Formats: sequence, C-alpha cells, structure tokens
Amino acid sequence: MSVRLALLAAVCLGSTSELGASGLFDNFSVRVSPGIIFNLGGRYSDYFKFKDIVSLGGGLNLGLRYEVSKNVYLEAAYGYSVMGAKGGGIPFLFRHDNSYFDMASVTLNASLYLKSGYPIEPYLTLGGGIYPFYFRSGMFGGQVWPAPAKPQTGLHDTTPGANVGLGAEANVMLNLTATFEVRYTYLFSRNPERFGTDDFTQMDFLGISVGVIYYFRRK
Repeated sequence: MSVRLALLAAVCLGSTSELGASGLFDNFSVRVSPGIIFNLGGRYSDYFKFKDIVSLGGGLNLGLRYEVSKNVYLEAAYGYSVMGAKGGGIPFLFRHDNSYFDMASVTLNASLYLKSGYPIEPYLTLGGGIYPFYFRSGMFGGQVWPAPAKPQTGLHDTTPGANVGLGAEANVMLNLTATFEVRYTYLFSRNPERFGTDDFTQMDFLGISVGVIYYFRRK
C-alpha cells in the first residue's frame, strides 16, 4: 500500500509540475519585427542637418511581451538599425570608404489595444529607453568618426530617448499574428560637453516595420 501511495504521489507531483511548467509562459509572447527607418530632424553641425548625413536605413527589433490584460501589454525589446552615411559632412579620412550611422536600442514599451478579440486589433504604444549610437566605418563595428568640433572625441554616445507609435495586429494562426507599426523616436542626443559644440543637436526618426508575434498561449 505504501508503495502504491508513493507512486500515486509521484504521479500527482509530476502532473502538477508539468501543469506549472506549461502555464509558466502563458502570459508571454515574442515579437520579431524588421523594418525601415529614416531621419526626420536635428543638426549634425552648423553646416549640415542629420538628413544631409544619413540615408534611409533598415533594422530589426526583438521583443519579449507580457500580457497585463487583454488590452494592455508590456514589451522589453532590443533593436539595431543601420543607416548609410552620405554628404560632405563625412570626415575626410572616411570619404573613400563605406560609412554608417549605427543605432541600437534597449526599450520598455506599454501597448494599449483599442480592440481585443477581433481579427485585426489596432493599438497605441508608448515607451522609452537608452539608445547607443555610432558614426563609423562599419555596420556592426569599425573605426569611429571624430566629433565635428572635438576631433579627439569619437562621434558616439549612449543617450536616453522616447518613442510613440501606432500599429495593428492581425491573426495568422492559433499562436501567431502579424503586425504593422509606425513608430516615432526622439533622442536626447545633444551633448556639448562630449562633442564640444551646441550644433550637434537632438535628433528624431520615423520607423516603419512589419513583423510577427508568437504567443506561448493561444491568443
């Protein structure tokens, strides 16, 4: 009898553990969203605007989402965008090589779904984070440009930023949805102490992305 009870207890504990494990990620989902990005405003120097220096670029965002309620989600995300450099503002030593503006992002966003339970669900998103950026000779590394007014300093920094966006999510499969999103990002990149000038100002961007979201539990 004691052996049977022990076996029954083991089965019950195993079942409970399996149920706990299966429900552990029920409120989580993962987003993958590639897209394009372009500069809207800001100045690189007294002579050049940012849009004179950088061209249309592309990037990828990876996010882990948590369902607070049917209409509210929190998302922690990492992103990386690359924009080609152009124009006479490129330092002389870099003019004969491909140069880039590289921007990473580590953000936390809240998304409010205006409708829930429909085939297409529009949403608003708002958040912020930190944005390391570089002007340099490679997409993912390379030699960093000198700052326009302080050549001994590399033209890179890690700055806070804020973003706001509008998007829509559409059902594709039981655990998979597709997304379309337009997001505005503002960087507090002005740093006279680091770059030696007020002419390097705040900058802002507009990103357009499509992607997929995988839900660990059926949406």
